[in-house]
Amino acid sequence: MMASTDTLIDALPYADEGYDNPGVREAAAVLIEEEVKRYHSTKNYLENIPGNLHEKWETPAMKTMFEKLDSRQPSEMLSMKRCELPAPPTGQKHDVSAWLSAVSNSKAQLEHQEVRLINLELLKDYGCNSWILYLQRLQKMSEIQQKRLHTLRQQIQDTNWARKKEHTEAGSELQLLNSQWINLVAKNYELERACTELEGEIEVMENEKKQKLSQLPDTSSASFS
Repeated sequence: MMASTDTLIDALPYADEGYDNPGVREAAAVLIEEEVKRYHSTKNYLENIPGNLHEKWETPAMKTMFEKLDSRQPSEMLSMKRCELPAPPTGQKHDVSAWLSAVSNSKAQLEHQEVRLINLELLKDYGCNSWILYLQRLQKMSEIQQKRLHTLRQQIQDTNWARKKEHTEAGSELQLLNSQWINLVAKNYELERACTELEGEIEVMENEKKQKLSQLPDTSSASFS
């Protein structure tokens, strides 16, 4: 049977019967086991896909991290040197430039802490409203995605119902055609048997006719004499 999309339907799960018959599940398990033996798993299950699709969204930092993971290199610890205030080394205790550099570093650290305090104050004053707006946007996005999910689930259910209806109608039609075929085969068998019987009767009648003709006197020879 061909569907409207010109797709060959070779199974009707909603209409087929016999799945619970003895030996069916065992036969299916044997087929699955044979297919599993032919399947060879690999670490990179995307290696057969043409092109490197994952490289489109990989950043340089991600590529570097993946390379380290592949080579099993340990990850670098978070550096806190920029937060330290080291004094000049022992050999540069009397070096003015070393002390100027240390003072410049301390000023930068103090400025950084000042900026952090300002950011914390701004967060204290405006952070609540920002979070409220952010959560509202998230809630709206969630509602939109929930609607999409509901629509997709409804489409899936409608597709399944349409598929079940199509399979059920096709199964009923197949059962009707199967019963008609059985009836026609039975009628053909009856006709063939009747024809065989008629042929036998005709053969018997032909033999009887030949026997009767052989028993009749030869009238042509008698009239000549």
